[in-house]
Amino acid sequence: MNYIESKELQEMKEQLAILTQKLDKEAIVNERLIRQSMKNKATSIRKIAIAESIVTLIMIPYILWVMPNVIAISTGLCCFTCFFMVLALAGNYYIHSRFRPDKFVLGNLLEARKDTLTMKRFYINWLKIGIPFLVAFFSWFIHDIRLAYPGEELNGIYYGIGFGILLGTTIGIIQFKRIQNTANEILEQIEEMQV
Repeated sequence: MNYIESKELQEMKEQLAILTQKLDKEAIVNERLIRQSMKNKATSIRKIAIAESIVTLIMIPYILWVMPNVIAISTGLCCFTCFFMVLALAGNYYIHSRFRPDKFVLGNLLEARKDTLTMKRFYINWLKIGIPFLVAFFSWFIHDIRLAYPGEELNGIYYGIGFGILLGTTIGIIQFKRIQNTANEILEQIEEMQV
């Protein structure tokens, strides 16, 4: 009787070992999938940052050449705008040189979490600089336009400025929310893995 019980016990131990091994493999596969998902989300944030940087780099020569020569905007406003754009490029480069998608697959998740939080705060803090800049820019821009075009064509220019403000604000809000939501999703996945 003891022999049969010990044989059954041995078989149960072997089955438990096989089950444990399968669960370990499944946990490893799940962790890889979650890490890959986080990397994909981080890559999407990085692509937005790269696109923003490319547009900014294209806009700097446009602002320096077209605005003063074609639109008759003051050199001071052009320099002010370019300074802000260079500052934006530097900030974008700084934050995204630390927020690297490969950290989510290969690196320490605590470090990746810290970088995600830093990147998220950077975008929130950037609003504290960006919104006052935009108010100053558009005030100065409208002042320059009024000096350059005193007449009836001013109404059309105001409509164009209003449309530009509305379109730019909408795109900015959408991009900001997309980045913040994606960062939140990454942080949730990191927390799930640490439980």
